[in-house]
Amino acid sequence: MNALGIIFSYSEYENLRELTKIRTLASIPFAGKYRIIDFILSNYVNSGIHDISIITKINYHSLVDHLGAGKEWDLTRKIGGLRILSPFSTPGSLDNTGNYKGTIDALYKSMHSIKRSMAEYVIIAGSNFICSIDYEEVLKSHIERNADITLIYTYPREGEILPHGAAMIRMDESERVYELNYNKMDSISQDMPVCMSMFVLRKSLLESLVADSIAFGRYDFYRDIIQRLCGNLNILGYEHKNIYFEVSNVTDYMKENMKLLDEQTSKKVFEKPVYTKIKDSVPAYYCAGSQVSNSIISDGCKIEGTVINSVLSRGVIVGKGSVVKNSIIMQDTEILNNVTLNNVILDKEVIVRENRQLVGHETYPVVIEKKSII
Repeated sequence: MNALGIIFSYSEYENLRELTKIRTLASIPFAGKYRIIDFILSNYVNSGIHDISIITKINYHSLVDHLGAGKEWDLTRKIGGLRILSPFSTPGSLDNTGNYKGTIDALYKSMHSIKRSMAEYVIIAGSNFICSIDYEEVLKSHIERNADITLIYTYPREGEILPHGAAMIRMDESERVYELNYNKMDSISQDMPVCMSMFVLRKSLLESLVADSIAFGRYDFYRDIIQRLCGNLNILGYEHKNIYFEVSNVTDYMKENMKLLDEQTSKKVFEKPVYTKIKDSVPAYYCAGSQVSNSIISDGCKIEGTVINSVLSRGVIVGKGSVVKNSIIMQDTEILNNVTLNNVILDKEVIVRENRQLVGHETYPVVIEKKSII
């Protein structure tokens, strides 16, 4: 497939508290043994795209450790392959706060790598939407409709509250985008399409748009390209009709993980292969007297207590008499005896001592950062 995949490993609108204190959004664990980046990379690879650049910001070391050279995604190649673009690779890449001035600035500072690609088209994806999508079909539609930019959109699910700053679009009958606005309310109409932070365009057009924007001090891809130029460019929508997950805050992160406990939902998510880093660990061990129901238990876990409606990553230990309910427990966390956890997110390598109780609420889970001792 004649396309370059570009991934923004971060989101400018996320608020994941302690979860992104030491890592970027794309490297957050999801569905037990996976990371968010696994689903995004797998979409590209399953669509025949093997030339992929990942734009990073600060706190990208966890992402680099997970991806390595891209072997698990068949991206260790002489031509194309996986490139992780460090924010420090170009002098002056960051402003005084340690951040890019905007998404256009990030593309501009990564243009030295983008221009090296021989691909004719570029497919850009953010990290806050998780779904299974066939980019080959999207590119085919883009070419057939003679679009300048194809914007992938979806409709909000019933009762869904989108994050402040979510990009909403208006289209005519031919799916031509004529207006883009940012969500400034607590909820929006279910018939208002929402951009999924995925775009298709020619690489030459991207280079031109980025250069022009930088020349005039414009740095936001949505506001300064999509919103400003929708009257001049043929910007068309492409509807994603299948299941998706949106992760912009801790409540959404908890809610979307819990949806995977439904068997039918899980089957839809993993309808196509999702690749991840391989670890040669032992199978999960369920001790005599343990109880587990409606949960995802990854390999290497040891369960002596009770786990209900929860997602456990690799190597988690749940001690005797402990009860873990409605919670997400990340890799190599140790929960000792007689502990009670409900609506809790424990980051990696946390130790919870005996007889502790942590209780959050489904709309505001308790989050314990990495390597904490409780």
